[in-house]
Order: sequence, then structure tokens, then C-alpha cells
Amino acid sequence: MKARWFTLGAAAALLAPVGVAHAQYEENMAGGPSKYTFELYLAQYSVDVGDDREGIGGIGGRLMFGRGDATKVVSTFFNRARAGVFATYTAEQKDITTLHVGGQADFPLFAAPVVNGFLDPFISLGAGLFRTSVDVIGGDNSSNDFAFTPAIGTMIPITGAIKFRGDIRDVIVFGDDTSNNLVLEGGISVGF
Repeated sequence: MKARWFTLGAAAALLAPVGVAHAQYEENMAGGPSKYTFELYLAQYSVDVGDDREGIGGIGGRLMFGRGDATKVVSTFFNRARAGVFATYTAEQKDITTLHVGGQADFPLFAAPVVNGFLDPFISLGAGLFRTSVDVIGGDNSSNDFAFTPAIGTMIPITGAIKFRGDIRDVIVFGDDTSNNLVLEGGISVGF
């Protein structure tokens, strides 16, 4: 419960400056998209553990590579596609620890941000390794499994190359049994 309140509080703190974003967006678009972005985020998982689901929170980071040529932004959304690597870690909570690492690609849904530049929605596909470690009586039950992660999200400009990023992800883990693990992520994206 404390992790959920922490996640909600952190998300609210990250969204507080968004009101100023719209006024600053017009001047930010003149520079075009960033070539590289580094993102830090909070993640709230709903992990499938057998016949039950457990809510656990964690942190993550993402390094994305994109095109920086502003002249190509309006021609097609594929020119604004980005690819990169990520890692998300949840420390032991309810006897569960997870580590999710891999690569992903983000594809904007529109050639330019919408709602007067206030929202930049995208779809995302990721693939990687999902490590689950569950403490059981007399030992540790760990597994390393392939995970495919489709997602949808949006970027919201805050100021300059700093944006808020929110994602809804489904981590599909292909282990002994295939499981779907819903993840809500929210954090800050800094372009350079």
C-alpha cells in the first residue's frame, strides 16, 4: 500500500509543472526532436504469481536514440521513431523481486504532436529478459524468461527538452506458463 501511495505521489509531483508546458511548447518545437533521450521512471507492476496477482513498485531507466533532423519531422512519423534500451528493477516486495531488461522501439501515432502540441502519443514494442525471483520456504525460486512488451503511451512537454512520459505496458513473459503482467510507468524524459 505504501508503494502505491509513493507511486501516486511521485506521479502527481511530476505532473505539477505540466500546466506551464503548453505556453513553452511552441518555442521548443523550433529545435526539433532530440537525438538522444535519457528517461528515469517509476513502475507499478501487477505481477501474475500463479493463481494470484501482486502489486509491486519499482524504478527504471531508458536510453533512447532518435533522429534529430527537424526538417523530416513533418514528413512521416517513422522519421520520429526511436529505439533504445531499458532496465526496470523492483526490490523485494511480498517475497518477489524482478528485473526486466531489453530493447524497445517507440513509434509516434502522428507526424507531429497533437492537441496544440500538448500530447505526443506513441505505441511501443519491446523484447528482452524478465527475471523473477520468489522467496519460498527453504530457498529461492528464480527464473529468467523471454518477455515481449507491447505498450501505448504519451509524451507531455514540460520545458525545453524535458518531457513527462507515461506508459501502459503488458509484459508478456514466456516461461513455464505464459503470463501477462500489467505495468504503469511514469517519469521524466530529458533530451540532448
